[in-house]
Amino acid sequence: MSGTQVEQNCYFCKVSSGHADPFVFENRSFVGIFDTNPVNPGHALVIPKRHVVSIFDLNEQERGDYFDALCGVKGVIETTHFAELYFGMMTREDLNNRPMDHVKTVLALPFLDKKPDAYTVGNNDGREAGRSIDHVHVIVLPRYRGDVEDPKGGIRNVIPDRASYQRR
Repeated sequence: MSGTQVEQNCYFCKVSSGHADPFVFENRSFVGIFDTNPVNPGHALVIPKRHVVSIFDLNEQERGDYFDALCGVKGVIETTHFAELYFGMMTREDLNNRPMDHVKTVLALPFLDKKPDAYTVGNNDGREAGRSIDHVHVIVLPRYRGDVEDPKGGIRNVIPDRASYQRR
């Protein structure tokens, strides 16, 4: 990965350089991985190879490769056998010291072996937005009919008291 800026203690720099979590997708600017703390079956991350903190700081090449990466990861999600993926995660040596609660929860979901009905794609750009690792990572979250009682409002629900609105 010549020419790529790497931050020594950044987990996603380790991921993008091939030292953690296997890639499920790669183009010249991004890698895709399945999240090891999944919210739903197929929960994946799109991560730039270059250490960059804000999605707004992606360079022209990265911006050009961004949508290709999202579509590539979506394609992988839709062809993956999730039970096999998550049972495999539970036996990966590199994950031995991580809690597996999320993986076990996803394995028990009634829509584990179904294709997604929709997607939520998002980026927590900054600590105040909820980001925990200061390296851009875009969440590709497959959604399934019935995964929440009422999905109305979608991303607006990150601030629940202000999520509801009337369309005029």
